[in-house]
Amino acid sequence: MKIPVRPLPTLEFKYKNSRSVSNTATLLGVFGKLPKYFRILRQLDAIVTETQPDVIINFFEPMAAFYAITRRKRPPVVAIGHQFMFQHPGYVRAPQLWKQLLSMKIYTRLLGARATKLALSLYEAPDLPGKRIIVGPPILRKQLFQLTSNPVGDFVLVYLLNHGYADQIIAWSAKNPQTKLHCFYDKPNAPAEFQHSPALTFHRLDGEKFLQMMAQCRHVVCTAGFESVSEAAWLGKPLFLVPVENHVEQQVNALDAEQFGIGLAEKSFNLDRLAELPDSLPTGKFRNWVDAAPEKLFTAINLAVGKK
Repeated sequence: MKIPVRPLPTLEFKYKNSRSVSNTATLLGVFGKLPKYFRILRQLDAIVTETQPDVIINFFEPMAAFYAITRRKRPPVVAIGHQFMFQHPGYVRAPQLWKQLLSMKIYTRLLGARATKLALSLYEAPDLPGKRIIVGPPILRKQLFQLTSNPVGDFVLVYLLNHGYADQIIAWSAKNPQTKLHCFYDKPNAPAEFQHSPALTFHRLDGEKFLQMMAQCRHVVCTAGFESVSEAAWLGKPLFLVPVENHVEQQVNALDAEQFGIGLAEKSFNLDRLAELPDSLPTGKFRNWVDAAPEKLFTAINLAVGKK
């Protein structure tokens, strides 16, 4: 969008040992910065007053959600996020995670309060107008659609949300040097590219480079982030998914992708099960669903502003 961008701070997760989410540290961080967050709400108020938008689009952003809840007079809000599928009866069930899911459902209801929700999903599901929920496909970056996918690549692409998992990748690669791995991670001060061994190369996080390599790889190994899963599905790349520890959203993402038939879910980066994955996935049905994104977005906007 060719419009001014005004960055504002927001809430963020805290991690333990660069691997698992620390709920205690996250909550303490939020409470410790409450005065700062109230200032951000006032800034949002000033921006809305100045720009007079017809609709506010919120991509599952907590500060924008708190703004929507606390302001009586403000434009309609469309809240977008795959997390709103937690409120859909057709979403994957995970009874073994019921305690974590309870807090996640409360959080998603909070972020979608007083808003029309666009729940992003890997597959079609009925809209729920009574709950102000429209189900739509992943909204993916345009660069993805400009790529040509290699049906069968000669390497495995790894994405680590947290560099604390790098040791697991190194250990597996040492035992399986016949498999070529390219791994992207968030290690501070890491070089742009580091060849750890003939079979394993580490890359500093780079969205464009990662996407280009995804189009050329055989399999994708990642920590179950919704966008990475969706991009791999669009390119027809089978997935090996290892959710971040104590991150219920990613745990359910992995179960959902496994149930959808596009990958395998595991608790660690023991990549032996890569042998169970096919070389490629069919893409026709999923791509048709992704193409419906603009129509579904406008449906949600029209519901928010009261148009039929």
